[in-house]
Amino acid sequence: MIVRRKLSYEWWYAIHFTAYAGVALAWFHMIPDGNDLHLDVAAADYFRGIYALTLALVLYYRLARPIVRAWRFDMRVNEVVEEGPGVISLRIGGRGLDRLGAKAGQFFFWRFLTKGFWYTQHPFSLSAAPGGDSFRITVKNLGDHSAKFGQIPIGTRVFAEGPFGVFTDDNRVGRKALLIAGGIGITPVRALLEQMDGDLIALYRVVSADEIVFSDELDQIAASRGARVSYVVGDHATREGRELLSPRHLKELVPDIAERDVYICGPVGMIDSIVPNLRRADVPRRHLHVERFAL
Repeated sequence: MIVRRKLSYEWWYAIHFTAYAGVALAWFHMIPDGNDLHLDVAAADYFRGIYALTLALVLYYRLARPIVRAWRFDMRVNEVVEEGPGVISLRIGGRGLDRLGAKAGQFFFWRFLTKGFWYTQHPFSLSAAPGGDSFRITVKNLGDHSAKFGQIPIGTRVFAEGPFGVFTDDNRVGRKALLIAGGIGITPVRALLEQMDGDLIALYRVVSADEIVFSDELDQIAASRGARVSYVVGDHATREGRELLSPRHLKELVPDIAERDVYICGPVGMIDSIVPNLRRADVPRRHLHVERFAL
């Protein structure tokens, strides 16, 4: 985990591909040159079958399926919008996207077929509830390829794998929900706030006010749906920010917090801090739904 946090997403993704090399090299070690399988024909055929199945699955899920889906749904970048400093939203259109069955809170792996992007894919949550024949994702500049998303041309073809994730309304236990977002973790929370029914409260945790994204949209959604949005601004390193989202502070903000399902999305450090605070605020473990942003 320590090494993972030091690497960019591109390097981490590339390291995963070394697993394919390991599997391929193991073939020569086990089959042609392996003493254990040299005389055992049945065992050798069994391993050949496993390798053939693995190769077929890799070719299907990594090559054939994305190509077929790209042709079927014809996804392309329709709009690029700067939401704030270093934050870009992409509106991605296509045909028949409702057939994908995407839900608010879920994410896709996105690949953009343009210079500098075609060879990498990134997981991004939907930043608006899915509807019609378009999706929206929102990307924050984290210093790798995400810094260049504003340069993606309109009309760029998009490969998308998904949807994935269980950070959805389907797992809610009761009618009351508390949504907590940290930083760019607001993206799936904003989508959930737009789609969820019932008694909803959202807490948006940021270090400084200039980090807030979608404030107008959040306020508008809250007003139209009878929900409440609170912005929790401050640095934990300061005396003033030390108690933000502590068990006592959480109960002040949401007196009936123990009765609510709590959805939390944000950086790993924030999650690791807030989850214990929620438990000390008497939130049952089965009411916690966590999505960690750890790209």
